[in-house]
Amino acid sequence: MQTNSQFDYIIVGAGLSGLHLSHSLSRDEYFKDYSVLIIDKKTSKKTDNYFSFWEIGKGKWDKILKNKWLKGNFFSKKDKIEMDFSLYNYKTLSSVDFKNHVKNELKKNKKFKFIDDLVLKTIQKDNKVIVVGEKKTYYAKHVFDSRFTVNIYKELNKYTSLKQHFLGWVIKTNENKFEKDSLTFMDYRIRDKSKTAFTYVLPFNDNEALIEHTYFSKEECLKEVYEVYIKEYLKKFYSISNYKIIKSEYGVIPMTTYPFYKDSTKNITKIGTAGGWVKPSTGYSFKNCEKYSKTILENIKKGKDIRIVPKKRYYFLDKILLGVISKYNYRGENIFYRMIKRNPTKKVLKFLNEESTFWEISKIVISMRSIYFVLIFFRSLFNKRL
Repeated sequence: MQTNSQFDYIIVGAGLSGLHLSHSLSRDEYFKDYSVLIIDKKTSKKTDNYFSFWEIGKGKWDKILKNKWLKGNFFSKKDKIEMDFSLYNYKTLSSVDFKNHVKNELKKNKKFKFIDDLVLKTIQKDNKVIVVGEKKTYYAKHVFDSRFTVNIYKELNKYTSLKQHFLGWVIKTNENKFEKDSLTFMDYRIRDKSKTAFTYVLPFNDNEALIEHTYFSKEECLKEVYEVYIKEYLKKFYSISNYKIIKSEYGVIPMTTYPFYKDSTKNITKIGTAGGWVKPSTGYSFKNCEKYSKTILENIKKGKDIRIVPKKRYYFLDKILLGVISKYNYRGENIFYRMIKRNPTKKVLKFLNEESTFWEISKIVISMRSIYFVLIFFRSLFNKRL
């Protein structure tokens, strides 16, 4: 007999990956009789960040989108490139809206339960997992854990690793300064010249937008550094000096070739960033969480390994690209400029979504024609850290 502490699945963490997986489980008829517990420690301060992604046509999150764009621009010191998002629509939603939407759906399902608790440790015993919380102990046949392993940061140093770190403001102006239907995908015109750093702009209305300054580098910055670049950017390219900051967001995302899937065991599967669900070379994760959640469910049904193991060809490409940016950090602008300048937007986005054919991948790699790729390619054959 099942007690109120025993479940088929326990999901540790009600963040992006945990909620995506829960949502997929709740919508799959195969799992209708499975009991699921989501354990998450409530924090006193709610943070509202934005998740961005691209997909073809209508998606299941369209009702809660902050905005979507069918066109945009890429800026470098050399050129302005117009980007066409009419096939792969670029979309953004609020993390709070996403969480509330999913949680409201899950609360209608009696097989799903939320618990406010801090998980201290998980113990795999025989064919079950014991989850020890601050308040209580729970039991499950399988656990999906979004927490990092204890020594993860020490392990990351053994692999090619960078950090995507950023600060953004949602601002409101008195005058209409933005073009609501067009985003700025990347803008390298104002940045730290020695680093891969850029600004992007997501207009929500003609007088409201998210302006974010982002680095791909090994070390984080003082928050004042991002703020200086944002202020300079707004003044120079939008002639904006008076505005109201409605929201502010800050984050650090690991970009690494570390094989996270190896941290999973027979009955404990790592998910989210801890499971390698963040694309190493770009830091995008929202669409991956949706895709990988479905993959896990399909593999459970087929009795296959449910860890998300990177496809070899994309893992190798991510390793090369990350290696180039790591070794020659100031070259990031040229790398992305060549990729976007010499390939149709839809081909670039398909490539970044890991949906390209071998020949499409080859064309993109060749189009970048970089000696740095060749140098890193040969180094990558003998080293796991570049």
